[in-house]
Amino acid sequence: MGNYFYDMVDPEEMAKFEYLPTYVDLLEKCKRDYADYPAISDRKTTYTYKELYERVARRREFIYSQGLTQGSKIAVMARNDLDAMELLLAIATAGYTYIMLPNALNHDALMGISMKFELAGMFVAEEFMPLAEGLPCKVWPTASIGDKEAAPAEVKKDTIAAIYFTGGTTGAPKGAVMTHGAMMRGAFNGVFQPGKVMHKRYLAMLPLSHIFGSIKSFLACLYTGSIVYTCTDMRAAVADIPVVKPHVLVLVPGLVDIIFSIAKMKGKAFLGDLETIVCGAAPVPPRLMKIAEEMGVCMCAGYGLTEGANLSFANSDTVSKPDSMGKVYPEQEYKVVNGELWIRGDNLMNEYYKDPEATAAVFEDGWFKTGDLVEFDEDDCIYITGRIKNLIILPNGENVSPEELEELFYKEPMVKDCLVSEMELNGNAVIGIDILPFEPACQGMSQDEIKSKMQEITDRINKELPPFKRILKVVVRTEDFKRTGAMKIDRNQ
Repeated sequence: MGNYFYDMVDPEEMAKFEYLPTYVDLLEKCKRDYADYPAISDRKTTYTYKELYERVARRREFIYSQGLTQGSKIAVMARNDLDAMELLLAIATAGYTYIMLPNALNHDALMGISMKFELAGMFVAEEFMPLAEGLPCKVWPTASIGDKEAAPAEVKKDTIAAIYFTGGTTGAPKGAVMTHGAMMRGAFNGVFQPGKVMHKRYLAMLPLSHIFGSIKSFLACLYTGSIVYTCTDMRAAVADIPVVKPHVLVLVPGLVDIIFSIAKMKGKAFLGDLETIVCGAAPVPPRLMKIAEEMGVCMCAGYGLTEGANLSFANSDTVSKPDSMGKVYPEQEYKVVNGELWIRGDNLMNEYYKDPEATAAVFEDGWFKTGDLVEFDEDDCIYITGRIKNLIILPNGENVSPEELEELFYKEPMVKDCLVSEMELNGNAVIGIDILPFEPACQGMSQDEIKSKMQEITDRINKELPPFKRILKVVVRTEDFKRTGAMKIDRNQ
C-alpha cells in the first residue's frame, strides 16, 4: 500500500527522506542539509535555513527566560507572518505546547481560551494587543527574541507539541492534543506528491491555526528544504501568486475556485510556475479538477482530520478517480465498522484536552472513529459518502446523507456550491437544497431563468434517486454561504 506514495516521488529525492519523530530532529535536518537555502520569506526579509535555525534558538532563549514550567501551554495570536512561523518552532522545540489562535477571535474568546487551556503565556501581534488586555496569563509581543541562542529541550516522540482546535466528530469545538510524533508523521506524509518535491516555492495561504496549514504548507515544506512565503490575508494573497510564482499551493476548494476564475480572465500566465495544488478540507468539485487539467496543474485531493494530523488518505490521480480521496498513507491502518471509517496509527491525537467523555466517545481499543461514512473501490481507494452527525433522519426512519446528494450537484457546471438540509414545505419536513450558481455559466440569464435551470438540474438528479432521497425544495442563493475560517460552508447557516 505504501508503494503508491513512495513511488510517486522522484526516487533520488525520496531516498533523502525518513520519518523524523520530533520538531528538534526536523530543525537539525534543516540545518545540516539545507543551511544556505532560503527557508521563509515575507518578500522584504528572507531567512536561510541556517538563519532560521539561529533565530528559533534565540526565540527559545526568550521563552526560557520567562521561568515557565516545562510543558506549559503558550498561545500565538498573529497572522501567517515570519514571527508566527518562528514561534511555532521555538515553542515546540523548547519543550512547551503551542496553540496557534484563529485571527477572528475576540477578547471574550481569548479570555475563555486562556482559562480553559490554562495558558502560561500568549505571544500577540501588535494589531491584536488591545484584545489581550486583562488576560490571566503573561502577554508578550510576537517580535520578542533573545540575544543569545539556546539549545532545544529534550523532547521525545510522545512529548506534547501542540493543541489544535477542532469541531471533532461530535460538534462543539475542542482542543486536539498532538504529540511531536503525530505532527511529524503528518509532516512526513506531506512530503508525498508527484515528481520532484525538494526546494520548491510555497505560499502559505491557509492559517497556521488550521492543522492543514501548519502541516502541509509549513512543516512539510521544511522537510523538503523548500521556501515558504508568508500570507497575512488569504484572499488578498491571491494577487501575490504571479509575483511569488509558487510551485505548490495548499488550498481549500473555495480558494481554488477564486484563483482559477482569475486565471481564466487574466490567462494562464497568472499562475506563474504553479505545478501542483494540494486541496483538502472539503470535497473538490469535478469542474475544478477539469480546469486544473486544462491549465496543466496537477490537482491532488486528500482526506484527513485534525485528530489524525490531517493527512490520512491522498489521491494524486484525480483525473481517473476524481471522486476519490485516494489511498491510506504508509504506517496507518483503517477499517470500516457499520459504514463508518475507523483509523489507527502514530498520527492520532492523544485526547481532547480535559474532555474525557468526548475522548472516550471517539476511541475504541486504539481505533479512532472518524464519524465519516465511506466506501472503497476495487483498488482500495476511499470515497466519502457523508458524516454521521449530518445525517437527515426522515419521518419514515430513513437516513439520508446530505454530502452524498451534494456530490451529485457538484458535478453540474452551473453549480458553484450547495448545501443539502432538512427544510419545511407546506408544513412538512422535506429534503431541500441551497444552491449558489456558478456565475460564468449563468451569464446573460435572468434570476428567474437561473431558478428554472436549477430546478431542471434537481428534477434530472431526482429521477436517478430513490423516492426517499429526492430533493423537494430548491433555494437559489444570490449571496455566498456563511463560511468557516477554512472557507468551508458552515452547515449552521
